[in-house]
Amino acid sequence: MKKPELLAPAGTKEAFIGAINAGANAIFMAGHRFGARAFAENFNQDDLKQAIEYAHLRGVSVFIVVNTLTFDDEVEDLLSYTDELVKAHVDALIVQDIGMISIFTQRYPNTAIHASTQVNAHNIHHVKFLKELGVKRVILARETSLEVIKEIKRTVDIELEVFIHGALCVSFSGNCLISSILNKRSGNRGECAYNCRLPYKLIKDKTVIGEESYLMSAKDLMTLEYIDELIEAGIDSFKIEGRMRKKEYVTQTTMAYRLAIDAYYEGKNIQLDSQIDKLKRVFNRDYTKGYMLKEIPKDLNNDFRPNHMGVPIGKVIAYEKNLALVQLNEGLKNGDGFRIVGKHDYGNMVTYMKRKNNTIIKEAFKGETIYLEVKEQVYPDSILYKTLDSDLEKDLVMYQSSAFKLIPITGMVTAYIDKPLTLSLSDGDHQVSVSSQNNLEYAMNQPATEASIAQNISKLGGTPFYFDTLTVYTDGACFIPVKELNELRRLAVESLIAQRIERKEAFIQPYSIQNGFNYVETVKLVARVHTLDQLNVAYKLGLDEIYFEDIIDVNPKDYPNTVVRPVTKRIIEDIDGFDITGPTMVSELGGIYQNQKRYPLVTDEFINITNIYTAALISTYNVERIALSSELDLDHVLRFSKRYFNRFGAYPNLEMVVYGHKDLMISKYCPVAKTFGYKPNCRLCFKDQYYLQDHIGKYALLNDGHCNMRVMDPKPLLLIDYLETLKAANITTFRMDFTTETEKEMKAIVYAFKSALAQKPYKLDLPRFRTGHFE
Repeated sequence: MKKPELLAPAGTKEAFIGAINAGANAIFMAGHRFGARAFAENFNQDDLKQAIEYAHLRGVSVFIVVNTLTFDDEVEDLLSYTDELVKAHVDALIVQDIGMISIFTQRYPNTAIHASTQVNAHNIHHVKFLKELGVKRVILARETSLEVIKEIKRTVDIELEVFIHGALCVSFSGNCLISSILNKRSGNRGECAYNCRLPYKLIKDKTVIGEESYLMSAKDLMTLEYIDELIEAGIDSFKIEGRMRKKEYVTQTTMAYRLAIDAYYEGKNIQLDSQIDKLKRVFNRDYTKGYMLKEIPKDLNNDFRPNHMGVPIGKVIAYEKNLALVQLNEGLKNGDGFRIVGKHDYGNMVTYMKRKNNTIIKEAFKGETIYLEVKEQVYPDSILYKTLDSDLEKDLVMYQSSAFKLIPITGMVTAYIDKPLTLSLSDGDHQVSVSSQNNLEYAMNQPATEASIAQNISKLGGTPFYFDTLTVYTDGACFIPVKELNELRRLAVESLIAQRIERKEAFIQPYSIQNGFNYVETVKLVARVHTLDQLNVAYKLGLDEIYFEDIIDVNPKDYPNTVVRPVTKRIIEDIDGFDITGPTMVSELGGIYQNQKRYPLVTDEFINITNIYTAALISTYNVERIALSSELDLDHVLRFSKRYFNRFGAYPNLEMVVYGHKDLMISKYCPVAKTFGYKPNCRLCFKDQYYLQDHIGKYALLNDGHCNMRVMDPKPLLLIDYLETLKAANITTFRMDFTTETEKEMKAIVYAFKSALAQKPYKLDLPRFRTGHFE
């Protein structure tokens, strides 16, 4: 069985070096643009080139993240950026945007393209779609179960990568708009504001269920104890999340998983308790085994705290005058971080401690009861946590040095009179041999000894090499200047380095994407409905076209003279769980592939079409109309059709959502089941209407029919005042999304939009609404 790759994150140079020295086979990192962690330190272009060479010398691959949705006015800059990375011999590009994936697989035939987890690939058809585009590896959605992963691996000849440790998004990746809509900071563009880490109340109809808590904050993923199962599933790459995390986290986490993976292949049974303890000390929100291993909702969420918890090391006995009397079950010293959690929380660094006899100390030991400086009131029985372990961090410092000796080599020196001095080096895969220009001469005074030759040749300086063995053959009679030994060593090492970093010549070629639209100028007003009652209301109101969510049972023949289309789910996990049998709106890429161009399709906005290249690509799959992404601002929407025409010589068929409560996220995690301690499919949300509530409002929770929870915006999107502007930009289909609206509300909205499209006066009294990125 092929050994899986261990893939580590790097947001800083120190984390990058630490990951390599701790045993990573590959590193993923990003430049200052186009990466989904815009607030990480990241790397400039020169840094990335140097990092690639540095890693390649040490036998480590480098994958550069360009996993944000791309706007049309960014494409030229993006291609210039990725061209330089390809010329620098990057091993792979990690990409979200489907249009850019298609361009990259054509443009860079010798560079691997990996589909980011932001593409949300979670079923076989979705993976097949990506393979058809030329993708070498798919980073599966974190929600994908191990059973589905195994089936994909058996069915599709493609590399699979999964997350094994780190932060979990509570929403299916690439399907979250909450930060984008509420904060104007797009998660799909690398600027997530982490609204999921904020406190919420759960509301049942109008009743508050429990106190406010961090109800949407996921625990961190940790699969160290299950690594054998993951290896045996045939997964190609194990990915550690954490480009925003500090170097100690990256180093320690990489080291722990390296140990576990190697132990499996060496047939060793190891105790992981000490490794898990160290993981908790560098960062943890408490741990979950994750969706991959079928964790249930109550064990996925940490509603107590959304940030680093550390490890408990004692409790508070008393407090007086800025001093907490604490009883320790583990040592504590100056420089450690701590947090006291109880009726009042307080955290700081340890700078002052004393014993009961008033002796000031720098270190306290397990079992002691000491006074700790705490500058805010805390209370007896509060728990003392260690949030920074200074001893552990000191132990990890050596791994963050660029001079760390990582690569064992063997060497052989021959030194005989009347023959050239020779040095041969080998790292097991590469061999080099160099010789002096002149033969060695007899030493009149101090001949070179075996020990002196070995001592000089062993000085490998700042290189990553160290001698596993160095053999010296000499007659003990020749004279060798130290300068000549140094020069020979330099030449041999440089030659070995050159061989290790050698890569195929970068290859960049033209790309082609064709238009598949047959442009239709007719302006339409359409609706999407969530219930059968809403469908009947929309039909009575005489709408041109109606999409219905497939949680309701509908026979389109019951609605003559109206186009009625089903909407496939955004999340389709069952491998054989769906089949497109007629004209349909699809909400994920697997549906497009599964259709095999049999029936005309319309795509929903969660296909994430933000540029003309993605639009053109999708149009070639018998897609007659596309809904533009909500991530686009007004300027990009207004220019879209014209840019498309200038590039492809035809206009696209564009649909725009102009009314509706937006899906802010869709989650496999359910806060209702969490609160009541139920397992999935409890169906409580079908009996009553539940909401999340914060200072902004109440977010309706809607079940998609497969126990994935949709979190809806309290304020509806309303673009009625922009209709004429959008029509002038060749938007021809205007869509209203109905989810929780009553019949009365639907009628008022539809009449207003019909009037507006007919350029007649309209009235629509909505006290609160948004205009999305048009603001």
